[in-house]
Amino acid sequence: MPRQRMSAKKLLLAAAAVLCCSTLVTSQGLPTAATHATVKSDSLQVFAKMDASASTARSLMKGEAVYVDLRVDQGARLWCGVRIAGQARRLGFVDCRGLERVSAPPADTGETAAQTTGKPRATPEEMPFSHPAPTENGYAAIRAEVVKDGEIDSGRIAELEAQAKAGTSTSMRRAALAHFAAGEFALSQHELDEALEHFTAMEIFAARQRELLRLSLLGQAHVLLLESEFSSALAAIERVRKIAPQSAEAAAMAGWAYYGLDQTDAAITAFENAQRLAPNEAVAQLLSKLKREKNAESDFREGESTHFVLRYHGGASHQLAREVMQTLEEEFRDLSAELHYDPPEPIAVILYTQEAFRDVTRAPGWTGALNDGRIRVPVQGVETVSPELARILKHELTHSFIYQKTAGRCPTWLHEGLAQFMEGRRSGADAGPLVATFEHGQGKALRYYPGSWMNLTAPQARFAYAWSLAVVEAIEAQSGSDAIDRLLDAERTETSGEIALREALHTNFSDLDDSTIVYLRQAYLH
Repeated sequence: MPRQRMSAKKLLLAAAAVLCCSTLVTSQGLPTAATHATVKSDSLQVFAKMDASASTARSLMKGEAVYVDLRVDQGARLWCGVRIAGQARRLGFVDCRGLERVSAPPADTGETAAQTTGKPRATPEEMPFSHPAPTENGYAAIRAEVVKDGEIDSGRIAELEAQAKAGTSTSMRRAALAHFAAGEFALSQHELDEALEHFTAMEIFAARQRELLRLSLLGQAHVLLLESEFSSALAAIERVRKIAPQSAEAAAMAGWAYYGLDQTDAAITAFENAQRLAPNEAVAQLLSKLKREKNAESDFREGESTHFVLRYHGGASHQLAREVMQTLEEEFRDLSAELHYDPPEPIAVILYTQEAFRDVTRAPGWTGALNDGRIRVPVQGVETVSPELARILKHELTHSFIYQKTAGRCPTWLHEGLAQFMEGRRSGADAGPLVATFEHGQGKALRYYPGSWMNLTAPQARFAYAWSLAVVEAIEAQSGSDAIDRLLDAERTETSGEIALREALHTNFSDLDDSTIVYLRQAYLH
């Protein structure tokens, strides 16, 4: 059985999934952002955009469970962005009144931080964002003026900016809220660059109004965190903390940024402060994981290079550490050229004993390494970087590139298929069994398995990994060398995997299945 590892996505530990939208007016029983809910209507339409005239992505049936990652009040309609719990991809938007807020699902869903991966419950996209109260100072009306028919009305924003030149507090506030509404909408559509532009422009009109300035800076920090710009995010967060020292949002965001910068002590302090301000179970789980890491790594040595920060157990040699750093830098250059992307911050790499690796990651036995925001590799008994270790390092480093390039929105099958492809693995001996499995109608549920692969059994994981590699090989062979790059870009911005496939490759999952089988036959079984 070939080596298999689970690094479903590079998951940055996100305490912000627990933040309370402090100024959001809520309706009893209806979900807010960062809550779980069930469908209470007999049938509930899921729209591609926050617009009742938009295309329908699917329908949810009564009793189905969802996670609400965004809530926006447009006056006439209360919108909730929803996804299946534990999945990074948003399904779309529904009328919140068709949902009923419930407590978090039980641990056996595989989505809690105490499960086998030790991963956080939230991805960056699930980080709730503070909104002004929908009825405060006419915000709902301004938003309706700025976001029309699922589009941002740039002309109306320009008009409000022109009115703000008079310098009155009312005109300045209206212009600031217009940019906030546009930024919020762009964020909901995964247009991160546009969202950052609006939150930054908002600051010009909010400078003398502390609450609006706070929202502007939190918006900027939110987007920068999604883009893994941790240092820049911290600069915005520190400004928030100066004007709002008791902001739980800022404290949790700071913890997330510090963790991304591999500053564990600072991250723990920030998350403890967030807990003091607004206690939450998700942050408690996160703190437990960080403290477990700190205890396990208390006697580790450290090293750093241009793109990496390395920590390794005292049992590992200096020679091995140097070779690992050199290998990683070479692989960084290769991946940068292949994926047309450079991660903006140094990447943390930790070399463990087998015992410490299992204790910290809680990973299933079939994993050989892990990337949950840090590259974690057990190297007990290893004295030098062997070809096998080099492949492991490149596999896990690929996950770091993919995660940051797509802002955490790449599906697991593409993550794992591309990571295997980049490490040099090819389908080969798996081609025949994959074709046979496909022809007998078996394994369909695992082909593009949407949940955490850490919950799969070893045989299931083997099939899922083999199929994901075959699909990536087929895409590379049949659609050209830039096809994967187009698909990664589409995954970052589109609202679903189906749409991303259609936009980047002009195909769907069914046709992708068929073309993969054709490729396997031609490449390996002729």
